[in-house]
Amino acid sequence: MSRPTVRLGRPYTRPALETQPLPFRMRIAKSPEDIQRVCRHRGEAYARHQPDLVQRLSLYEPEADDLRDDVVLVMAESHEDGSILGSLRLSTNINTPLRFEKEFELPQRFHQRALAEAGRMVTQNGPGGRMVVPALVKVAYEACFRSGIDALLLIARQPIDRMYKAMQFEDIFGERVITSAQPGVPVTLFFMDTLRFEHRLRDANCQIYPFLVETDHPDIDIDPDFVRERFNVPQTLRRERCSDMHPA
Repeated sequence: MSRPTVRLGRPYTRPALETQPLPFRMRIAKSPEDIQRVCRHRGEAYARHQPDLVQRLSLYEPEADDLRDDVVLVMAESHEDGSILGSLRLSTNINTPLRFEKEFELPQRFHQRALAEAGRMVTQNGPGGRMVVPALVKVAYEACFRSGIDALLLIARQPIDRMYKAMQFEDIFGERVITSAQPGVPVTLFFMDTLRFEHRLRDANCQIYPFLVETDHPDIDIDPDFVRERFNVPQTLRRERCSDMHPA
């Protein structure tokens, strides 16, 4: 697979019509403290619906993928009290195959393509977390588009899968699957075609279209250059960094 081509500029075909403040700031978790806070919130979110999974996978603690230097952790931080309202983990197959490429035979359209996974996407229950989901989707779409990613993959269990269908994500297999991300839990594997996503939203008159396309959100504070740097770190450089951090 060749390296993705960076796409510059605003990732939408139509201009923004308004600017909207959000009750939270969307930013990248960079420090060890940030990562630990994200994981604690993630564990609490999974514990509400899948407590056994939290124990089996130790979801209150960072997973190996959280600590990779080619992964981006995104967090939504409340303006009111600084609490975390939601988070997600973005990883690509630029250096390492996605878990879904290892565990399934993906259709031909995904072969030799630049793919990303939106993993461990969680939000707080109640009104505080309601706007976080479309904001996380917006962050994931823009990060993938600007980094030259062809498709974004994610999984969802029932009944959350209906939300992603409504947001025009497409079902890859047409049936539920089992993956190591949520062992023993039937989930739907969805994808977003980054070049077609905006058009699908518009054609379907999707409710999140104005939020994604026609609105600027200054509180979404994600540096695309930082994301591209993380996603495109070659394996050789990653090994050098690891050697510097852990000398023999």
